[in-house]
Amino acid sequence: MHDLTNIQKTFNELILSRLGEEVLKRNDIHEDEELIREELFDMKEIIEVPFGSIIYFLALEDENPVLYVEIASRMGSDDLYIIKDESYESHDIYDGYPPEIKDKYFAHLKNIKETKDRFRKIKK
Repeated sequence: MHDLTNIQKTFNELILSRLGEEVLKRNDIHEDEELIREELFDMKEIIEVPFGSIIYFLALEDENPVLYVEIASRMGSDDLYIIKDESYESHDIYDGYPPEIKDKYFAHLKNIKETKDRFRKIKK
């Protein structure tokens, strides 16, 4: 079991705090919900936002959890956040993934067994 408290806090500050109430409601995300949890080592989750999506998953690197968050928008911005326990880095991936992270990122994606699209859970 890994302590994901700092990763959750950074995710909330960088990503979740920027989402409006309507986006949270449409994706069935509750204010006190912990979105960063152990199950994300086996799956990725998708949060639908206007004109794009936020895709995130956990990976182990040097036996430490690392959260990858890709924000894709049809409006022209594409960012990749790599959130670790004590730090994070951000990359603009509009023109492609930086070589120093590309292989590692795609290797992690190959290990994902399931995708959970929170948006599809919503009852209309």
